[in-house]
Amino acid sequence: MEVGGTLTPGSGDRRFESCPSTVQPAMTKWTEGVLAVVIVLAFGLSMQLFVGDTPPTGGPTTTVPDSEPDPAAAERGETVANSVGCLLCHTVDGTDGTGPTFKGLFGASRPLEGGGFVTADDAYLVNSIVDPGSQVVEGFANVMPADFGEALSDDQISDLVEFIKSLS
Repeated sequence: MEVGGTLTPGSGDRRFESCPSTVQPAMTKWTEGVLAVVIVLAFGLSMQLFVGDTPPTGGPTTTVPDSEPDPAAAERGETVANSVGCLLCHTVDGTDGTGPTFKGLFGASRPLEGGGFVTADDAYLVNSIVDPGSQVVEGFANVMPADFGEALSDDQISDLVEFIKSLS
């Protein structure tokens, strides 16, 4: 009787064929478990990529705006930005001031203090004007006055958003 060696399927060793039937189901359950884990991980990764929850790496990335800015509203928005002091903290030339630059902001993905990213779309811009402390861009202090939502009309806020869109 031979001692040692490895039993493998197809080796011609009849001892493998006489293995109890309980060995093969256990092996099948183990491989099925591994396969299930691989499938779940692949599904999770594909859903994350499909949904787009993966934060971008590096600096802000620009996406295509949903709509073109209204030139007349953008002009009115520039007037509002000058009159209420937005341009004292925000620039229009791409350099950061006390606040993020307006140039290229619309449609960009921005990192937030405390983690996460946000796309600077219409809703984000309106929210940043009326409740500036709720989503502060990473690297900037929460110093924007919180009363613009009360001091500006809805039309003025909409015009400001159009002005920021026009700089993208």
